[in-house]
Amino acid sequence: MHHFVRLCKTSRFIKTSSLRSRHDWGSWDNRIDFTILLQQSINYGKPIPKISMEMVGQASVIGRRNTNEDRIKVKEILPNLLYIALFDGHGGPLAADFCYERLEYYIEYWLRRGENDLENVLTKSFVAINNSFAHFITFNWPGNELMYSGTTATVCLLKNSVELVVAHVGDSRALLCRNAEARKLTFDHNPSSKSEKDRVLKSGGFIKAMGNGSGLVNGRLAMTRSIGDLDLKPFGVIAHPYTRTEEVKHRKDSFLLLASDGVTFALTDQEIIDCANRCGKTSEAASFIADQALHYGCEDNASVVIVPFGAWGKPAPSRNVNSFIFGRELGRSNRF
Repeated sequence: MHHFVRLCKTSRFIKTSSLRSRHDWGSWDNRIDFTILLQQSINYGKPIPKISMEMVGQASVIGRRNTNEDRIKVKEILPNLLYIALFDGHGGPLAADFCYERLEYYIEYWLRRGENDLENVLTKSFVAINNSFAHFITFNWPGNELMYSGTTATVCLLKNSVELVVAHVGDSRALLCRNAEARKLTFDHNPSSKSEKDRVLKSGGFIKAMGNGSGLVNGRLAMTRSIGDLDLKPFGVIAHPYTRTEEVKHRKDSFLLLASDGVTFALTDQEIIDCANRCGKTSEAASFIADQALHYGCEDNASVVIVPFGAWGKPAPSRNVNSFIFGRELGRSNRF
């Protein structure tokens, strides 16, 4: 009971029935009216806003490709468990479509089995869907070129609006905006990482060096982990994800952002964060970032997902969010 009294005092809660908007608790000056999760707020001793799928902004543009092979999925798979996923397909959209349609069901399966560790849930689900995709391809199209279809997978589970669990394979990226600064939650799985390169070489694969300093696994694939790419699975390209867990600090954290490499190729992590902080709505921010990626040279599909947190819209007085736009435009004009 003393937790609730302290919570009411510090957050200016008038009464339980009035916990409906930020005006009731006065914690953040933001652009979204959050509903408060009462039990979680009592447990943590501070107001916890409910993050719903309706608040999530997303955008995906085809860029200069013939087709868009990126896929985005946002769903509340259980009460207060939000599923956010970005898949960037290559070699055709089949692998990305397969994950888009099925990955959440593997997650739900392990949850129903009583697995409480969400990192383990995601790891088992990634491995299982890769195996399922392998069975699907070899049974229906053995020896077909669809063996070359693959996808990145960057997946987040947000539990009770506080526990953020991230799993990923490939080079799509997850960023957290904390105090207006970019925090990278993933690392790109490519041959530039010594541990990734060593695994490929020990598995009998090789890395073909490219002129820009990057490398291709067996001369074909720019990433060292993926779902699909069945021809490269014997050569160290694995589906086992990197995972991590973060506690969302709603007074400091503005949003979670997922982006395909079409975006991160053209913009730095901080530029992406600054673009989002210029916008009033998450949907507007996602579209703006995708458009900026195209403006600054992206030739790939460009996809963005933005999940707002408590500090969404909180200004960053020390940062000039327009400075990089000016610098980029000046650089472009000097090239011609």
